Amino acid sequence: MTQGRIDKTIDKMRRGGLPAPTRDRPAFESGNGRQCAGCNETITQIERMAVVVVYGIALYRFHEDCYTAWATFER
Repeated sequence: MTQGRIDKTIDKMRRGGLPAPTRDRPAFESGNGRQCAGCNETITQIERMAVVVVYGIALYRFHEDCYTAWATFER
């Protein structure tokens, strides 16, 4: 399932559905049932969630693997 999530996140980046990655460091916490900004799947309580504020105004939540795919994406 992880590879599918990564592929969805990369596809979303290619289509311009997410902002360019920033150097801001994420906070990691337990999932809370919210939707991942990358793959659009639910982040469950047993999964690790990366929370990052982009450009000081937008809050994005990612599965840990989706965050890595987003943060290392190169256009």
